[in-house]
Amino acid sequence: LDIIVMFERFNRVLSLTVLASVLLVSVDAFSAASKKIVVTGASGYLGREIVNTLLNEEGDEEILSTPEVICLVRGSRVEEEKLYWGSKSSTIKVMPYDMLDGGTSIKNALSSVFNDDGKEVRDDASDIECCILHVASVFSLCDDHETMAHDNVKGAKDLMNAVANLSANQKDQVRVILTSSMAGVRAGGQIPLNGKYYTHKDWNVESQLGASWGASYQWSKAASEKVAWDIAKESGIQFTSLNPAFIFGPPSNRESSASFSIETVSKWITGESPVQSRLCVDVRDVARAHVLASQTDKTVNERIIISREARISSEIIAEELKKLAIELGIGDPDKIHPDTAFDGGLIKIGDREVACDERMVDLLDGFKCRPVEETMRDMAKVLLEIDRVADEA
Repeated sequence: LDIIVMFERFNRVLSLTVLASVLLVSVDAFSAASKKIVVTGASGYLGREIVNTLLNEEGDEEILSTPEVICLVRGSRVEEEKLYWGSKSSTIKVMPYDMLDGGTSIKNALSSVFNDDGKEVRDDASDIECCILHVASVFSLCDDHETMAHDNVKGAKDLMNAVANLSANQKDQVRVILTSSMAGVRAGGQIPLNGKYYTHKDWNVESQLGASWGASYQWSKAASEKVAWDIAKESGIQFTSLNPAFIFGPPSNRESSASFSIETVSKWITGESPVQSRLCVDVRDVARAHVLASQTDKTVNERIIISREARISSEIIAEELKKLAIELGIGDPDKIHPDTAFDGGLIKIGDREVACDERMVDLLDGFKCRPVEETMRDMAKVLLEIDRVADEA
């Protein structure tokens, strides 16, 4: 009997030892995996915020350990961006990117991802995980807006084809997250599929290429997303599209950030144009959504709207901006005025315009967007302080 008991104890110890060894090997293998993030348009308003979020400068415990980041920027910005990021992190690499070069620069970035310490590019990529965040697109007022629209589509198509043409082993280790837009979900005045509000199932089918600059841009976002989804399905690429509403919020780099959003709010706080009611989202939240989406398999093959679900009135926003100007003693609060003529159009201001909260919480691990009032105050504070510094210079 003693021999039997001793034998059973030995088997239990042996089993635990084997289990511990297996777990240790699994942990070591996971730890050895190299996570690399490629961000196109990394010097832009949203792209820069995404990289800052990846660096976890705020010490957010929900963001995982800092991966290697490859920032793709215009060739003319490479040296400037190297100086900027070099002072912040040693895990960042800056490379030139041209979304109209037929995919050459994205192929170069992918070669860098699968390059083993400067040696020959490896086909065996089992220890490398790569996520491409395709943020870059043209969004600026121009006369030749049809060309702008086609350029946006070409950029997305060439990037997806570059991933599709990887070896099977490499492609299995790559994910693509496309920054689309609410413009890909609906055109202005387009009736939602359910007749009430927009969801991830809606597509913009009404914006006409060439009708106007705005219509061409909206058409390009829908067309870019559609071609990306088509290539992803045909080629078996792990793909996600994020569809943010109009992006506002404080720029992470006050010196060099520029965007249509920044120009718009700057005009609001100076009284150059009336404050408008827009369906919107904070740039910090959109950046965080990209990072969270890259960290979970739940988002693969999903289309996720990133937005508040309803607009708030221009009067509320204008009042918040006035209060801030008074608190800071900057600018002329009396010049800040709301646009009271616009009522929201098809879906009235204050009514639910889009259903997205539940999907964001489910697919992005409890993620929620901050209030619009907070976004506008934080953004206006930065812009007012920039103006004050400029006036004092």
